[in-house]
This record gives sequence, structure tokens and C-alpha cells, in this order.
Amino acid sequence: MKKLYLFFVLLLSINTFAQPIITMIADGDESGGTPAVLEIYAKGTVDFTQYSLQNQTNASTTWGNNFDLSSLGTVTDDFVYVYSNKNSSTDAFAVNFPSVTTNKLDATSAAVLNINGDDRIRIIETSTGTVVDVYGQDGVDGSGKPWEYTDGYAKRLDGTGPDPVFVEANWEFHKGALNGHGAIQDGTTYESIIGIGTYQPAAVSTPSLAITAPTPNQVFAPNVTDVQVEFVVQNFTVAQAGGDGYIVYTFDNDPPVNKYDTNPIVLSNLTPGTSHQVSLKLVDNSGNDLNPPVTASVTFSIAAYTQVATIADLRAGTVGDYYHYTGEAFAIGGITYQSGNFKGFAQDATGGIMAFVPSSVMATAPVLNLYDGVTDVKGQLKDSHGTLEIEVTEPYTATGNNVPQAPQAVSVADYNANHDAYESELIKITNVLVDATGTTFALNTNYTVTDANDNTQTVVLRTIFPDLAGQTIPTDPVNITCIGGEYNGTAQIYPRDINDFETIQAIAKNDIAGLKVYPNPVKNKQVFVASESAAPKQIIIYNVLGKAVINTNVNNQQPINIGQLKAGIYMMKIIENNHLAVEKLIVK
Repeated sequence: MKKLYLFFVLLLSINTFAQPIITMIADGDESGGTPAVLEIYAKGTVDFTQYSLQNQTNASTTWGNNFDLSSLGTVTDDFVYVYSNKNSSTDAFAVNFPSVTTNKLDATSAAVLNINGDDRIRIIETSTGTVVDVYGQDGVDGSGKPWEYTDGYAKRLDGTGPDPVFVEANWEFHKGALNGHGAIQDGTTYESIIGIGTYQPAAVSTPSLAITAPTPNQVFAPNVTDVQVEFVVQNFTVAQAGGDGYIVYTFDNDPPVNKYDTNPIVLSNLTPGTSHQVSLKLVDNSGNDLNPPVTASVTFSIAAYTQVATIADLRAGTVGDYYHYTGEAFAIGGITYQSGNFKGFAQDATGGIMAFVPSSVMATAPVLNLYDGVTDVKGQLKDSHGTLEIEVTEPYTATGNNVPQAPQAVSVADYNANHDAYESELIKITNVLVDATGTTFALNTNYTVTDANDNTQTVVLRTIFPDLAGQTIPTDPVNITCIGGEYNGTAQIYPRDINDFETIQAIAKNDIAGLKVYPNPVKNKQVFVASESAAPKQIIIYNVLGKAVINTNVNNQQPINIGQLKAGIYMMKIIENNHLAVEKLIVK
């Protein structure tokens, strides 16, 4: 096993370097869940221009929402406060922490403190990304965990920290302690409940060793061949000469290696489907273990791809596992997102799948046009708001085939009854009307689509494809070719462009024999529709903005109550036995 060493200094000495330490985190219970507060102690003279905050929310395993702390300037042996009033118009921090008048930083306009009691936050060194201190277990949703602080707070124990890896034993927890309280609610300030600025640092001389990466039992993608082991040594100078001693580490069953610096360990030529353990210990200059021993270890693995020949087999897989699709699927729609990321849909004869292609993969992957064939797709199966998705980890292969895919015709009722069966497939929703709030489609907007023959059957049309934005919304009954989807349990459909809307030619406009709409203008809040046929009629009334304000089914000459309509001009659409008429309706 080849081992490389990269230059990356992580040595932190609590007795010689100034450091920021997270000492309190609070999740307020005022309107909007405010304020979210982070208390930080500047141990020594801390230049906050060197530091940033990052957070992890819910079940996310990615750190983000970087927030620069430079505005705090330089602080010596004192507390600073970063807070967010979230969506509240009230300065809940000011009223609940009245004694904090300096050393405070409002992060309301940022996302880093838009956190709840199950989220994680950390301080990093901005230039290197080195983790200085962290609250919450990395990659773990805190709901139900001992460190959850929902409607409450947590405080660091005196003399502890900073902790580049979360140490639960260094904290006391008060979940729910702020519930129902607050200056705006019951007059009790959070400051009086929590007690701020109480943390007492203490000189710590005991050596310590902590592995910061990988995280315990972390699973890497099958295409990962090199893993970097990062660690932090405190209160112990690692050197080949003139220090306190050095590090001895072992990788799996390899012989021990002496290490005289704190640069990361890079393990190379790792293979899929393998598990590994790295163990480190501090020894004195003679190679003897310290008393008591100071050790750290971590176990991680490299996943393996499971080969599948059909999308149906892929969809039957386990979320979180990695798969290699060897069949041929055909692109039915794709969108390029910000930063070069790509999200698309493909299907074969057995089903469809949504694919997310990160920009790092997209940079060398072939560009697919509509209905181009694709194979050799490798990635991790994920759940994206209820829709199954494969996050592609390596460039795929274009087959060179282009085969237009025929959509499956389905009614709104059938789609609603079993939309999972059509997920990420090309379908055609038949004989429907689009309820518009304007005259053209807006991007990333929901529209209600109603069965033209049964107004109790509706489905959400979501405009996720940019080519549809700005196109005129059809007002006649249409068939809609689209991709089936779901968002958090709600069925949705995704037309790709205006060509996916097909006007139903079988319905002839103004072709209802003997049609009468009376009285018109309407003064008594009732209108009647009659024709030579006694057949039932669907009545849809649109306002001047094109929005359907009434959609009902009536019998011949049955009164229609329009009492909710304001005075003005409306358009009435009447559908009877596959015939259609449009009449102007005046309401006084």
C-alpha cells in the first residue's frame, strides 16, 4: 500500500494559540423560531478575519452556507454573539439579550444561522478549511439525540474545547427550556434563563489526539481511490527532534509507521468493496506509549457498485447504495443548473429514473440530446423529495442511438391513483385544462391541471424546464406530454416545452346547437345555460387574468350560482358532449 504525505499543518496548541470556542447555542421560541444565537469565546487575541461559520441542516452530510466572521474584528478574552432573527420582523435578539450591546453580529440575512434544534454548526479557518470547533455530530440529524436543542439551548462546560470533532461530554443540554418563554411572549428574557458569558476557560495540559476525517464508518464512493486521514494534536509537540515525541500509526495489517509531523496521511490505491481501519497513537521520544495512552482510530469503507441491467432493477435498489446500470436508456429531458450541475430524466422499456450529474462529472461526460441513448451509468441511489434519483459518480457512455420515446396516455384520475408507476417516465395526461393565474408560464411555478370531464380530478403542473418559461398558457382543453414526478408525496407533472401541449381537435369551438346563456348581463347572481341537448354541461368561468374562478358541472337550464363574482367581464367556457362554446359573461 503506497502512502503519501501532503503538507497541511493542523497542529493546535491550546496554551500557545488564540482560538475561538463555541460556548453556547440557542434555538429561540419567539415568532418565527427566533432568535438563533451562537455565543463564541475569544480565547486570547482572536483575529476573526481568519474565521468563518458553516452549518449542516436536517439529514444533510454536506457543510455549507459559509458566513465570514471578519466583521467581529479582533477580540481578546471576551465573548461575541452571532445571531439571526430569521423571518421575524422583530429584533428578538435585542429584546431577549439586552446586555449584549457590543461584539455582536447580525446574520439574519444569511443562511448559516437559519437553523433549528437538530442542526450542526462549526467554526473553520477560512483560508485552509481547518475545523476549529463544532457543535453537533457530523452528518447526523439531531432530532431525538441527547444534543438536540429545539426550543432550548446548550452550554459548553468550563475548561473544555475547542473540539474539531464534536464531544458530547463537553456540553450540558436544555432542550425545550425556552418553550413558551421570551420577552415578547411571557416577558422573561432568554438571557435570564440561559445566563450568558459564563464560560470559564482553563489551562489544559493533557495531550490529546483526534481524527477529524474520515468520519466514523464513513462510506466512500466506489470511484474513490485515495483517502486523506486528517487529525488534530493538542498539548503535544510532534517533531523528530526537540519535541514531545511523535506519532505511530497503522493501516489495516500493515507494519506501524513512525510519523514526525501533523500533515494528513494519504492512503492510495484503495479498491471498491473494501473496509479499512487507521489507528494512531502518541509516543514519547523513546517510542514509549504515553501514560495514560493517547490514541485515536477510525474505520471507513469503499463501496462497490451493484450491476443492474434495467431501470426497474435500479429502482428496486436500496437508497444509499451504489449501482452500475448496463442497459440502454434514452434521455427524455434535461436541465442544466447553476455551477454546471445537470439534472435529467431517462427511461428504458422497464421504467424511468431521475439523474443528478454534478459539475465535476459533467465536465467530461458526453452531452445528450433529447432521446439520445445512454449506458454505463454509475452512481448512488438517493431520494430527492420523494423522487428516486441516481447521483452519477463517473462519466457515462452515449450509445450513439437516438430513439424517440412514445408517451403513455393516462388520465388524471389514473395518474393520481398510481403516480409512482409513472415516476420519471414520459406520459401524456389527456383531456385537461390548465388553471392559469397569468397569460404565460413562469419558471418554477405550480399550476393546477383539471380533467376537462371531471373537475374533481386535478394534478400539479410544475414548470421546472426553462424552455417553458414565458410561453403562452393554453386556455383550451389539451393533452400534455410530460414527465411524471413527485414532490414530498404530492404528484406532479413536468412538461418540457410548449410543444408538449396538444390542443384537442375533437372539440369544436362554438358548436353547441341552440346554446343560450341567460340572463346576460347578470344582475341576480344566477345564470342559466340551455341548449337543444339535455346532456350535462361543464361550465368554466375565467376572469380577465385568465384564471378559472368557477368550474362546475350542471344539467340543462340548471341555475349556476355566481354570487362570489365581482362586477366585471368574464369568459364562460361550455363543454357538452365533446362540443365547446365560449361566451362573454357580464356581471353587474
